[in-house]
Amino acid sequence: MPDDNVTKDPHPWGDRHDLHALFQKYSSCIVRVQVKQENGDHANGTAFHIGGGAFATAAHVVRGNSDLRLFTGDSTWQPDEGSAVTEVLYHSDESVDVAILLSELWREATVDHGQPSKPHDERPLYIDVPEMWGEWIEDSLVLTRGIICGYPKVPRSDGAYKIAVSAEINADIQRYDIPNVHFIVSSTARGGFSGAPFISEFDMLLGIVTEALSDDKLESPYMAVIAIEAIYGIFDENEEALKGRMEHYLAAWSQPQNDLASRLKLLEAPQQEGQSN
Repeated sequence: MPDDNVTKDPHPWGDRHDLHALFQKYSSCIVRVQVKQENGDHANGTAFHIGGGAFATAAHVVRGNSDLRLFTGDSTWQPDEGSAVTEVLYHSDESVDVAILLSELWREATVDHGQPSKPHDERPLYIDVPEMWGEWIEDSLVLTRGIICGYPKVPRSDGAYKIAVSAEINADIQRYDIPNVHFIVSSTARGGFSGAPFISEFDMLLGIVTEALSDDKLESPYMAVIAIEAIYGIFDENEEALKGRMEHYLAAWSQPQNDLASRLKLLEAPQQEGQSN
C-alpha cells in the first residue's frame, strides 16, 4: 500500500515525508540530558539514541559537568532519577562540538546496518546515522525542511517537555573556526535544544544542533546545526568503547544512503544541459 505520508518527488535526496509523521517516528529516540553544573545547579540539553545505548549530543552540553543523566519522554525536574551516563566520548578536536554518551539505557538495541531498525509500521529503536560527507551537499538542501526536537526550557511549565519545531535550511556554510559544514536553519535558537537532531524531510539525520550564532547581542542569532559527518571521527577513535554497540557504523552504511552519490548527479544534469545550450 502507498504511504500517504510520503510525497513522490524527483529531488536527488529522495522522497519528501510529512514532518509530523517524522516526529511520531523518531520522538521516542530523543532524550533529555540533565547535568549538574559546577555551581550545583542542574541544567538540561538534548541527546538522541543512535544504537546500542549510545546517544549523540553537543559536547558543550556535558563538558565540565557531572552527574550526567538521561530522561525519556516528558519528565519533572527531579535530579535523582533517570539513567546514568557511564562514559562520554569526545571528538579529538575540541572545537568540534559533538560527543557520544554511553549508557545502559536501550543497551540491547544494537545497530545492524543494512537492516531497518524496525519494520516501517513500527517506531525505530534508534536514529540511523547516514553516510553524508560535506562535499556532497553544495547547496543541494537549501530551502528544504526538517524537524528539530529537544528540551528547551518553557517558562511556567511544571516540568521538562519535548518541544518539536519545523525548520528550513537557509544555507550550508564552511566556518573558519571549525572544520565541518554547518547548516543555518530558520528555527529560533533556544537553550536546551543543544544536542538535538535535525532530521530532514527526506527522512535522514542531517546533523546536531550546536549553538546560536551571533556577533551582536541586539540581533536574533542563527541556529547552527553541525553536519553529522562530525561524529564519524568519534567512531574511528573509539572502536573499543563502541564494540558491541555500533562497531558496524563505518563497515556497512545504511541501505537508503548507498546510492546517494548517484542520486546527487541529478543536480548536475540541468547545469550541464544549460552549459551545452
